[in-house]
Amino acid sequence: MNFNIYTFYKFNYICILPLIKVNKLSKLPNIKINIILILISEGSLTRSIEYLTKNIVYIQKSQKEDYKLNFQERKIRSVWMGTYLYTQLTFARSLWITIYNKKIKIINQLSKLPIGKSFIKYELDILKTIHELYYGYNQFIDKSYIQHRPIWGRKYTIHYKNKYYITIQEFFSHEIIDHLIK
Repeated sequence: MNFNIYTFYKFNYICILPLIKVNKLSKLPNIKINIILILISEGSLTRSIEYLTKNIVYIQKSQKEDYKLNFQERKIRSVWMGTYLYTQLTFARSLWITIYNKKIKIINQLSKLPIGKSFIKYELDILKTIHELYYGYNQFIDKSYIQHRPIWGRKYTIHYKNKYYITIQEFFSHEIIDHLIK
Protein backbone atom coordinates (compact mmCIF):
# COMPACT_ATOMS: atom_id res chain seq x y z
CA MET A 1 0.00 0.00 0.00
CA ASN A 2 1.67 3.22 -1.15
CA PHE A 3 -0.04 6.52 -0.41
CA ASN A 4 0.62 10.19 -1.10
CA ILE A 5 2.14 12.27 1.67
CA TYR A 6 1.61 15.44 -0.29
CA THR A 7 0.11 16.02 -3.70
CA PHE A 8 2.01 13.83 -6.23
CA TYR A 9 4.59 12.67 -3.65
CA LYS A 10 4.17 9.00 -2.79
CA PHE A 11 5.34 7.43 0.42
CA ASN A 12 6.98 4.14 -0.52
CA TYR A 13 6.84 2.03 2.57
CA ILE A 14 9.32 -0.58 3.65
CA CYS A 15 7.19 -1.44 6.66
CA ILE A 16 3.82 -0.39 8.10
CA LEU A 17 3.63 -1.61 11.65
CA PRO A 18 0.32 -1.78 13.55
CA LEU A 19 0.61 -0.49 17.11
CA ILE A 20 0.03 -3.94 18.58
CA LYS A 21 3.41 -5.03 17.15
CA VAL A 22 5.44 -2.03 18.36
CA ASN A 23 7.09 -4.11 21.09
CA LYS A 24 9.01 -5.91 18.32
CA LEU A 25 10.84 -2.65 17.45
CA SER A 26 12.91 -2.77 20.63
CA LYS A 27 14.25 -6.18 19.60
CA LEU A 28 15.81 -4.80 16.41
CA PRO A 29 19.51 -3.98 16.97
CA ASN A 30 19.73 -0.68 15.04
CA ILE A 31 16.70 1.09 16.51
CA LYS A 32 17.39 3.38 19.46
CA ILE A 33 14.90 3.60 22.33
CA ASN A 34 14.60 7.40 21.82
CA ILE A 35 13.14 6.85 18.34
CA ILE A 36 10.62 4.35 19.68
CA LEU A 37 9.62 6.72 22.49
CA ILE A 38 8.89 9.63 20.14
CA LEU A 39 6.99 7.36 17.74
CA ILE A 40 4.67 5.95 20.40
CA SER A 41 4.47 9.01 22.66
CA GLU A 42 0.94 10.07 23.46
CA GLY A 43 2.10 13.51 24.59
CA SER A 44 2.52 16.63 22.52
CA LEU A 45 5.00 16.20 19.65
CA THR A 46 5.46 19.97 19.64
CA ARG A 47 6.56 19.94 23.28
CA SER A 48 8.83 16.94 22.65
CA ILE A 49 10.59 18.70 19.76
CA GLU A 50 10.99 21.86 21.85
CA TYR A 51 12.52 19.79 24.64
CA LEU A 52 14.90 17.96 22.28
CA THR A 53 16.06 21.04 20.34
CA LYS A 54 15.75 23.60 23.16
CA ASN A 55 13.97 25.90 20.67
CA ILE A 56 10.40 27.08 20.09
CA VAL A 57 8.54 25.16 17.37
CA TYR A 58 6.75 27.00 14.59
CA ILE A 59 4.39 25.66 11.98
CA GLN A 60 4.46 26.59 8.32
CA LYS A 61 1.23 25.71 6.53
CA SER A 62 1.76 24.24 3.12
CA GLN A 63 -1.83 23.31 2.31
CA LYS A 64 -5.30 23.90 3.78
CA GLU A 65 -8.58 22.84 2.22
CA ASP A 66 -12.11 23.03 3.60
CA TYR A 67 -14.98 20.76 2.60
CA LYS A 68 -18.56 21.25 3.81
CA LEU A 69 -21.14 18.46 3.86
CA ASN A 70 -24.52 19.54 5.32
CA PHE A 71 -23.75 20.26 9.01
CA GLN A 72 -20.29 18.71 8.98
CA GLU A 73 -17.07 20.40 7.90
CA ARG A 74 -13.80 18.72 6.96
CA LYS A 75 -10.48 20.50 6.99
CA ILE A 76 -7.28 19.09 5.58
CA ARG A 77 -4.17 20.79 6.87
CA SER A 78 -0.55 20.07 5.88
CA VAL A 79 2.23 21.74 7.84
CA TRP A 80 5.96 21.62 8.40
CA MET A 81 7.01 21.82 12.04
CA GLY A 82 10.43 23.20 12.76
CA THR A 83 12.56 25.57 14.77
CA TYR A 84 14.58 28.54 13.64
CA LEU A 85 17.79 26.61 14.22
CA TYR A 86 16.63 23.32 12.69
CA THR A 87 14.23 23.80 9.85
CA GLN A 88 11.54 21.39 8.70
CA LEU A 89 11.85 18.70 11.35
CA THR A 90 8.45 17.06 10.89
CA PHE A 91 5.83 17.08 8.15
CA ALA A 92 2.27 16.57 9.44
CA ARG A 93 -0.95 16.09 7.56
CA SER A 94 -4.26 16.22 9.41
CA LEU A 95 -7.92 15.68 8.59
CA TRP A 96 -10.31 17.60 10.87
CA ILE A 97 -13.98 16.76 11.28
CA THR A 98 -16.02 19.58 12.82
CA ILE A 99 -19.70 19.32 13.63
CA TYR A 100 -21.32 22.75 13.57
CA ASN A 101 -22.24 23.39 17.16
CA LYS A 102 -21.83 26.69 18.99
CA LYS A 103 -20.44 24.87 22.03
CA ILE A 104 -17.52 23.47 20.02
CA LYS A 105 -16.12 26.71 18.54
CA ILE A 106 -12.83 25.90 20.22
CA ILE A 107 -11.99 23.33 17.53
CA ASN A 108 -11.80 26.10 14.91
CA GLN A 109 -9.27 27.95 17.09
CA LEU A 110 -7.11 24.84 17.36
CA SER A 111 -6.32 24.75 13.66
CA LYS A 112 -4.34 28.02 13.95
CA LEU A 113 -1.71 26.63 16.35
CA PRO A 114 0.42 23.50 16.61
CA ILE A 115 -2.14 20.90 17.67
CA GLY A 116 -0.37 19.71 20.82
CA LYS A 117 0.22 23.24 22.09
CA SER A 118 -3.36 24.24 21.44
CA PHE A 119 -4.79 21.37 23.49
CA ILE A 120 -2.47 22.36 26.33
CA LYS A 121 -3.33 26.08 26.01
CA TYR A 122 -7.09 25.48 26.07
CA GLU A 123 -6.72 22.76 28.74
CA LEU A 124 -8.69 20.23 26.70
CA ASP A 125 -8.80 16.63 27.82
CA ILE A 126 -8.17 14.46 24.77
CA LEU A 127 -7.54 10.82 23.96
CA LYS A 128 -4.89 9.94 21.38
CA THR A 129 -5.12 6.57 19.65
CA ILE A 130 -2.01 5.60 17.68
CA HIS A 131 -2.88 3.28 14.78
CA GLU A 132 0.36 2.49 12.99
CA LEU A 133 4.02 3.38 12.45
CA TYR A 134 5.61 3.87 9.04
CA TYR A 135 9.12 3.28 7.78
CA GLY A 136 9.99 4.07 4.16
CA TYR A 137 11.04 6.61 1.56
CA ASN A 138 9.49 9.80 0.27
CA GLN A 139 10.76 12.22 -2.36
CA PHE A 140 8.94 15.23 -0.83
CA ILE A 141 10.68 15.00 2.54
CA ASP A 142 13.94 13.65 1.11
CA LYS A 143 14.39 16.27 -1.64
CA SER A 144 16.55 18.65 0.40
CA TYR A 145 18.94 15.96 1.63
CA ILE A 146 22.03 14.76 -0.22
CA GLN A 147 21.98 11.35 1.42
CA HIS A 148 18.68 9.53 0.94
CA ARG A 149 17.66 7.45 3.94
CA PRO A 150 14.40 5.93 5.11
CA ILE A 151 12.13 8.05 7.31
CA TRP A 152 9.79 7.21 10.18
CA GLY A 153 6.18 8.26 10.52
CA ARG A 154 3.02 7.54 12.46
CA LYS A 155 -0.75 7.81 12.16
CA TYR A 156 -3.13 8.51 15.03
CA THR A 157 -6.57 9.86 15.86
CA ILE A 158 -7.45 12.46 18.49
CA HIS A 159 -10.77 12.15 20.29
CA TYR A 160 -12.35 15.01 22.24
CA LYS A 161 -15.45 14.47 24.40
CA ASN A 162 -15.63 10.87 23.16
CA LYS A 163 -15.91 11.96 19.52
CA TYR A 164 -13.42 11.54 16.69
CA TYR A 165 -12.06 14.93 15.56
CA ILE A 166 -8.62 14.75 14.00
CA THR A 167 -6.64 12.05 12.21
CA ILE A 168 -2.97 12.93 11.88
CA GLN A 169 -0.07 11.51 9.92
CA GLU A 170 3.39 12.73 10.94
CA PHE A 171 6.63 12.05 9.07
CA PHE A 172 9.94 12.72 10.78
CA SER A 173 12.82 14.20 8.77
CA HIS A 174 16.38 12.90 9.12
CA GLU A 175 17.30 15.91 11.25
CA ILE A 176 14.89 15.03 14.05
CA ILE A 177 15.89 11.35 13.95
CA ASP A 178 19.59 12.34 14.05
CA HIS A 179 18.78 14.56 17.04
CA LEU A 180 17.21 11.57 18.81
CA ILE A 181 20.19 9.24 18.34
CA LYS A 182 22.89 11.66 19.56
